[in-house]
Amino acid sequence: MTSPKSSLDLADLHHLGRRLTAAAISAMKDASDLGPTELLVLECLYDAGPQSVGVIAQRTGFAQSRVSTVVASLHKRGLVELGADPADRRRTVATIADHARIQAREARNRDAEPTLRQMLPALTDTEVDAVIAALKALNNALGDAPPDTSSGTNLQPGGRPQAPAEHRS
Repeated sequence: MTSPKSSLDLADLHHLGRRLTAAAISAMKDASDLGPTELLVLECLYDAGPQSVGVIAQRTGFAQSRVSTVVASLHKRGLVELGADPADRRRTVATIADHARIQAREARNRDAEPTLRQMLPALTDTEVDAVIAALKALNNALGDAPPDTSSGTNLQPGGRPQAPAEHRS
């Protein structure tokens, strides 16, 4: 006997995640002159601290060549500082500059409610409130879950990426 089809299959879940990510990036971009890849690289450095280009690529899912280009551009603009990895002086690590940290914090801390309301114009205010409450509950529940290392992204409480052990201090 087969179980009834889930009302949300894995393909739907993946599509939902991509749409929510795109909406969040678009809203963050409205608060900044940075592109989506630049914002995600800065977000990665903001959350996890200094990292090599390879680790940033692994954590963001971007090609290493793309991350390298973005880090170089951010460095040229003074948003990222480059230096030797204290654990391996041959490797270069990127660190978010203090003023870029402020810009990243402002972009990421914007209220998501207006973005969600704009995404859901067919729903009533009460229905949107319920969706927002459910998303908050899901985010909190995921924050309590053990990290998922299978995707290369380690999540810590609040659904934020966690630096690999060798990059945490």
